[in-house]
Amino acid sequence: MISEHFGEAILTVQNLVAALPASQLLTLSALPIILLLATVEWFHFRRTDIFEGRDSAASIAMGAVYVLFAEGVMVVALVLPAYEWLYQFRLLSLEMTPASLLVLFLLVDFCFYLFHLAAHRVRFLWGVHEVHHASEHFNYTVAFRQSVLYAFVGVYIFFIPAVMLGFTPESVLLMLAANLVFQIFPHTQWFGRFPKPIEWVFNTPSNHRVHHGRNPGYVDRNMGGVLMVWDHLFGTYAVESPDEPVEYGVVSLINSTPGFNPIKLTFREYATIFKDLSRPGPLSLRLKHLWGPPEWERPAIAPELDQQSLGMESPRQLSHLS
Repeated sequence: MISEHFGEAILTVQNLVAALPASQLLTLSALPIILLLATVEWFHFRRTDIFEGRDSAASIAMGAVYVLFAEGVMVVALVLPAYEWLYQFRLLSLEMTPASLLVLFLLVDFCFYLFHLAAHRVRFLWGVHEVHHASEHFNYTVAFRQSVLYAFVGVYIFFIPAVMLGFTPESVLLMLAANLVFQIFPHTQWFGRFPKPIEWVFNTPSNHRVHHGRNPGYVDRNMGGVLMVWDHLFGTYAVESPDEPVEYGVVSLINSTPGFNPIKLTFREYATIFKDLSRPGPLSLRLKHLWGPPEWERPAIAPELDQQSLGMESPRQLSHLS
């Protein structure tokens, strides 16, 4: 009897896996790779403070829920059907050739850059991305640290241009999954700087350490997923300096700790946003807590007729993370 139930359970899992798009299968297959890399990395750094058990456990727990729910259920149930509906209005019908594959790679990577930049400069999006940056450690378990809310806040809107151009929804999601899987590998302190041409072109461990730094010179830098070319083009590139060791974490938490509760970590910034929205004041200023930059604060005195006050920023600069 037990063996029959076990066999039925295995068959159910096999059917569910077979129904997943290739993009989600790639994402799922990356999980054991991250765990293996994290285990080897932990063994190498076991006598240092690069790992913190509770922090890594929280990152792994959030990553597991993210992959199963946000990348699994939500992409299959919501994102893919939406892309397929939009695909009927495409400008072209592009066949997959080496040339079109290169175009798709560049387009998806550029769309990721735009999303990533917006996730650092628009507080509503920062609320979901801050989860990944809140760790004050930097190792392969941090690559797990993603928010389950990603599918709810419109992240996948940024990749619609690739669908509208004429790439199939499945190919866009697969390229995005490959892009995200690549981004696992720079999450380490194991390697120093690579030769300059590699550092200039690609998202390396050194470049990504800068991205996770809350040092003033590192905040909001190195946004590229695979390529650093976009950062060079738009002025968001910074080099890791041996004279300025990276301090990891969120700037707004310099004098406190993010904790290790996955639920609190997931909703921490949104709870703060809601608190700011609830404060009395002109509606335009209250709403700016959603679309303004994360470090923006309301002026101490905000005359309703002073339109310039809408653009004022608090002296408290850089109150978010890189």
